[in-house]
Amino acid sequence: MPQLSVVVPTFNERDNVTTLYKRLEAALGDTPWEVVFVDDNSPDGTCEVVRGLAQRDPRVRCIRRIGRRGLSGACIEGILASSAPYAAVIDADFAA
Repeated sequence: MPQLSVVVPTFNERDNVTTLYKRLEAALGDTPWEVVFVDDNSPDGTCEVVRGLAQRDPRVRCIRRIGRRGLSGACIEGILASSAPYAAVIDADFAA
C-alpha cells in the first residue's frame, strides 16, 4: 500500500512523463508511492506513454479524461482516485 500518491495533471506532456517518473523514482527511494497521471485527452499521446510506464511499474496509473478539462478538476479527480493516505500534486512541465 502506498504512503504517498503523486497526482500529475497533464495535457500534451508526452515528452516529460518518463523523465518525471524517473525523477520520482530517484527522489522517493524506499518510500511506498504511486503516481497518478490525470490526462485531459492529450492529442500528443501522453496517455499512451504513461500506459507504457504502467505496464512496467504497477505504481504508475493513468486517468484519461475525455470531455472534461481543467487543472482543478484533474487534481480533485486524481486525489479521489489515489490509494495513499497522503497526496501531492505536481506539474509535469518542470516549470519553476
